[in-house]
Amino acid sequence: MQIGIVFGCFIPLHQGHLSLINRAIKENSTVIIGVCGFDDDRGKDFLPFRTRIELMKTKYKDNPNIIVVPIDDKKIGLSGKFDIPAWRAWCKELFTNANINPNENTCCWYTGEEHYASKLSELYPYHYFIIADRSKINISGTKIRKDPNKYKKYIDADFYKYLKGKKL
Repeated sequence: MQIGIVFGCFIPLHQGHLSLINRAIKENSTVIIGVCGFDDDRGKDFLPFRTRIELMKTKYKDNPNIIVVPIDDKKIGLSGKFDIPAWRAWCKELFTNANINPNENTCCWYTGEEHYASKLSELYPYHYFIIADRSKINISGTKIRKDPNKYKKYIDADFYKYLKGKKL
């Protein structure tokens, strides 16, 4: 089985994320979307962790080839470090929650962060890694959180609907 993996905090889901997810869907038979964070993370007042998970599950509920999994960083003891032991714990949580054995499948990771791919390739040298050209879609969650109305066109419609209901 060819598995695509896309992960992020999705605070909020935006066009950069969607371009990675859509590419993964086109190129793989199954896609794992890892929603990262924890209950009191930087999204707690903007888009809480549990809400992000539910929005992603709702968005992709009609696609049986997409597996949306939570990666609760606090639950697995991550402290913001991106070293090999942290990535190992993170990957164990991702693959366990997805019920996928990374050693029995061809996996392709899609990320906008080259240093993530570098560390992950140490753990999975037989996996493939696609690094997004972030200059093609010049947006970030940080920019959006500062002024969601200004960057509305970059925010996924389902996420924007939720945010609008919160009275941006």
